[in-house]
Amino acid sequence: MNICHENCAQIRKLVENISTDLQCLEKLLQDNNVQKVNIRFPRKVIRTAEYFRARLVFVNDDILRTNIAYHLMLSDVYRWILNRFDIALTAKELLIKEGISLMGNIIEAVITHIARNFMSNPKDRIGFKKACTILVENEIITTELKENLMWVWGMRCKEHLPNLRKAEYKKYELKHYNKTIKIWHEFENMLKQKINITGVES
Repeated sequence: MNICHENCAQIRKLVENISTDLQCLEKLLQDNNVQKVNIRFPRKVIRTAEYFRARLVFVNDDILRTNIAYHLMLSDVYRWILNRFDIALTAKELLIKEGISLMGNIIEAVITHIARNFMSNPKDRIGFKKACTILVENEIITTELKENLMWVWGMRCKEHLPNLRKAEYKKYELKHYNKTIKIWHEFENMLKQKINITGVES
């Protein structure tokens, strides 16, 4: 028998059983008013903070690098949930939105950190758009990447609910989340080429 076919059949059966068992568990919990149980989250799904810190060589602030690493660990959780669960209703869309917003916050932290290296007074306040412009002017990122980063930031700014003028229904798709991750990887790789560990152009 084809090994791939056999494995795929086993996966389908496991998914079916886990889905059924999880629904049965949820009914039991609700019927018995049990608020909390501990289902073991799969190990080795979430990459370690050490792993992410090693990738963030362009951030020369140890505390910032560590905090970004922690948030990238959370992005692993979002990725796993979105790839493993059939989530109904608008909740899935808003989970996608939160995943995008998380990456937007990470990108903001990195881009403002790098931009301050090129400012006369690094303590001055700096917005996302200005930080992008500084990096373009210093040939750290391309104009095309700036436009993509601004797209992510626009999506992230939809976190401000009072500013929204339309219902958030059918606004967020998995392709938007995947686009965000692709932009982050492009940004990360470009910084690795242009910035050394001291945070200045190499």
